[in-house]
Amino acid sequence: MSAAPTAPTAPAAPAAPPAAASAPVTPTVPAARQGERPAGPDIRLVSATPDTALDVADDTVDRLLDQGAAPDSILVLTTGDPHPWQQHEESFGAEQYWRQYTEGRDVFYAPALNDRQLRRETVVLVVNGFADPARSTDALVSAIGAGTGAVIVCGDLDEVRALTGL
Repeated sequence: MSAAPTAPTAPAAPAAPPAAASAPVTPTVPAARQGERPAGPDIRLVSATPDTALDVADDTVDRLLDQGAAPDSILVLTTGDPHPWQQHEESFGAEQYWRQYTEGRDVFYAPALNDRQLRRETVVLVVNGFADPARSTDALVSAIGAGTGAVIVCGDLDEVRALTGL
C-alpha cells in the first residue's frame, strides 16, 4: 500500500514583533486561583497612583465610549473608595442601584469585592487603595475574572504585579 499524498504545507508565519508596553498580557494568578479561570480576558495595565486612579479610569471609559464601545459592555470596579457615580446611584437605594446592573443599559460602577457575580465584556479596574487590605489579591483576581473580553487595570503597576503576578 502506498501512502496517501499529503497536501503542501503553508510556509511558517514570521515571528511576531516584541509586544509593546501597552499590549494585552495574559494574567498569571496565584496557584490557588489557576483552576478557576484557565482562559482569561486580555489585560492592559495603565499606570496611576491611588489618588489619580479614578481620573485615569474615567478617561479610559471615555476613550472606550469614543471608540464605539457600548456603555452596557463596561463595568468599572474599584478596590478602595467607591466611584463618585456609584455613590450617587446608591443614594436612590440598593434595589434601584442593582436594577441598573441587571437592566444593563449603561456603564456600571461597583466595588471589586462584592457579593454578586458581576460580568461585562470590558472591566476597568480602579486600584485606588484597598477597602480590605487583607483581601487585596482577592479583589484584583475577582475583578480580572469579571471581564469577558478585556480588563484595563488603572493603578500602581508594581503593586498590581506583586499581588497578581501580571
